[in-house]
Amino acid sequence: MTTHDGEEKDWQSGRSIAECNRYMFAHQLGCDVTFLVGNDSKPIPAHKYVLASRSSVFFAMFYGAVAEKNEEIPIPDIEPEVFSTLLKYLYYEDLAVSGEQTASLLYAANKYCVTKVVRKCRKLLQEALTVDTVCSTMESAHLFDDHELHKKCLEMILLEPQKCLQSEAFLHLCPDCLMPIISSDDLIIDEATVLNVLLKWAETECRRQQLTVCDVNIKNVLGKVLYEVRFPVMDIQFFADNVGKRDILSKSERISVFTFLCGSSKSIPDDIFKTTPRGQRQLQTTIALQDPQTQQNTHTPQHRICLRFLRDGHVALRNENLWYVGQKSDKIDFSASKTIYIHGIILYGCGVESAAYTVEATILRAGLSTTNLSKILTKVAINTKEKTFNIFFPKSIYIVPNIRYTITVIMQGPRTYWGEGGEEHVTSDGVKFEFSKTIGETNGTDTDHGQIPGLIFSK
Repeated sequence: MTTHDGEEKDWQSGRSIAECNRYMFAHQLGCDVTFLVGNDSKPIPAHKYVLASRSSVFFAMFYGAVAEKNEEIPIPDIEPEVFSTLLKYLYYEDLAVSGEQTASLLYAANKYCVTKVVRKCRKLLQEALTVDTVCSTMESAHLFDDHELHKKCLEMILLEPQKCLQSEAFLHLCPDCLMPIISSDDLIIDEATVLNVLLKWAETECRRQQLTVCDVNIKNVLGKVLYEVRFPVMDIQFFADNVGKRDILSKSERISVFTFLCGSSKSIPDDIFKTTPRGQRQLQTTIALQDPQTQQNTHTPQHRICLRFLRDGHVALRNENLWYVGQKSDKIDFSASKTIYIHGIILYGCGVESAAYTVEATILRAGLSTTNLSKILTKVAINTKEKTFNIFFPKSIYIVPNIRYTITVIMQGPRTYWGEGGEEHVTSDGVKFEFSKTIGETNGTDTDHGQIPGLIFSK
């Protein structure tokens, strides 16, 4: 006797249980449940015991306290091709995912608690993130409550805000996804651009809800997100032309912003709007006296050091072998692979007791010369023969992953040691640092040689 496809009845001879299950699924033999999948209710037969053994959700569905009694189970929210891919993994342990299918398969795998597929899809989506896809991926992550993927998407948007916020997918974000983007201190773009992309999103949302596109409806669909726009830091002419004549803010709110922009009193009643420019939440400036001998031992157990030079510069009796200071600023750019906090920097001294330096150190976002994150002007009395000393900022600085920052140092005092053989890529305590030369005029420090040999940080 043969089966319907002509194979002998003893096809199971010598096969493992897994191989038999695969064969039965491929040839639809002995199936005891049929899923009606997608909008067209395409029938996909399967075996309850196989699915239940691979997924806790399927187990509860077929053998739990409120087990499904029907032999046909509708699944309208998943496309047939995606559901078939998921079932093939449960039967075959084989996962072949096309790029267009990944987000939908992640949704299906989350729904049925197939952890390995969730991890695989999440990894594929993270690797495939672009400025054009990141917003749609973020929306998918929000839909199935994938916090890790959602966080990765937000990090990329903050890394490339101009391009991501101009993408078509941005207009289709839900308000819950919109809020963390617009409210972020790390969204480093002009506030006029923030308002323009937000108004464009609101007009699209009005059409989605079949509302008339007018200021009243725009304000309503924006809700709390509107108040994350930092109107008080806008150019007064832009505010007058683009906000002052519209009803997206109430009359009293517009008067408050005009008063803030034009008047000597810099306060907004009831803290309606944020008045600090983005990227300046850590802005600190301090004049202090720092003792390098004391500071050699001020690292807490959480502090880590990142050193970028293989060796110190040579020091001889001739002064020309020492590093000139006092004329121009020494600068270096860096980025970190993970979220960290910068507490201070390491500088070269002259290794001579009784020497003294005046140091002005600044950290800022690379390319944004007017946006200091922290600044300190300090006097350092050298009472040690150590080649280096530490400078600590007034407050730790939050560092966004993969964003370039610039450290600028101006020193007044004796010539100093210097480093050579600089490394562009340094890994310290699991954090990958990348150093690069700062664009523009400097005192000569770059990735290969110069000042600023190290960073003091924590995770």
